[in-house]
Amino acid sequence: MADYVIVILPLSEEDGGGFVGFVPDLQGCMSDGDTREEALENTQQAMAEWIDMKTSQGFDLPRPGVSVERAAQERKSMMAALKAMMAVLDKADTRIIELERALEEAVDGVSSSWERNLPLFEAASATVFRGSKKLLAN
Repeated sequence: MADYVIVILPLSEEDGGGFVGFVPDLQGCMSDGDTREEALENTQQAMAEWIDMKTSQGFDLPRPGVSVERAAQERKSMMAALKAMMAVLDKADTRIIELERALEEAVDGVSSSWERNLPLFEAASATVFRGSKKLLAN
């Protein structure tokens, strides 16, 4: 029992004040007290009862320090997920840049085509028809 870490934290006045103690390696094992010392004593008692109950039910006890290992694994998994997400965002950003360039080229192509042909219309004092309807006359 001495190898398990006990964490004692103060409680806010909203939560009734005093202190809470918990054992990170023994899920759900916790207690409280008006002082740090009382919270420690109560948590040690809760830990002994928790261990007795799990042992009598035939469960194996977690190794001391398993919560630290679990937290490290969770951090590692979150970092891997974050890296994967960043890779997806980088690909999306690259694709957006490619699409913006393609759009600029298309707009430039249409604009330059119109601008190239504009002098022909102006020089000829063209009249533009659609069918028999006059659309533009110079």
